Amino acid sequence: MGEPINAFDTRPGTGPETRAGSGAGTRRRMFGVVAAGGLAGLGLLGQPARAAVAGGSGGVRRVADRAMDRFDEGWRSGNWAPFLAMVTPRFSFWFPEGQWRGRHEGEAGRRAITEWTRFHAENGNRVSGERRSVTVMGDRVLYEYDSKGASPSTAGYLNWETIIVEVKGERISALHEYWGNVPPTGS
Repeated sequence: MGEPINAFDTRPGTGPETRAGSGAGTRRRMFGVVAAGGLAGLGLLGQPARAAVAGGSGGVRRVADRAMDRFDEGWRSGNWAPFLAMVTPRFSFWFPEGQWRGRHEGEAGRRAITEWTRFHAENGNRVSGERRSVTVMGDRVLYEYDSKGASPSTAGYLNWETIIVEVKGERISALHEYWGNVPPTGS
């Protein structure tokens, strides 16, 4: 396939494991994703500035925080309906792994985030996350989390995550998640 387009390229045959042998380079890819997430937080990835919505940057932060509070509650309780009520009909959902890996845009993005939340609710998956920092970048807000499993089905989950949401009016039109696994501590 050749070289990856960027650190988020999920096409088969473009990862470091293809070039370096079975499983090699996985850690490099994870750190590349985390580093790129950090660069996004610093505003260095070249997104042109856009006009702020929802009443300026304070309004953007207010809408994004309300959506992420509902996102966090969905993980705690399994009730994702309040979060989904804040998602626009045409939605951008990017996820790094599993069945929903990749970029899902428009109506397909809305379906993907709905199916993703349904899967976690129906399987009893619960996660507890601590917000470490929040950065407003025009109509986007970047959240950094330390998260761990909070149910039997997620007991081994320990992770740091970067989630970027895009605000459109009083709702969010995108959720892009990037993360790197942290090995369980055994505690």
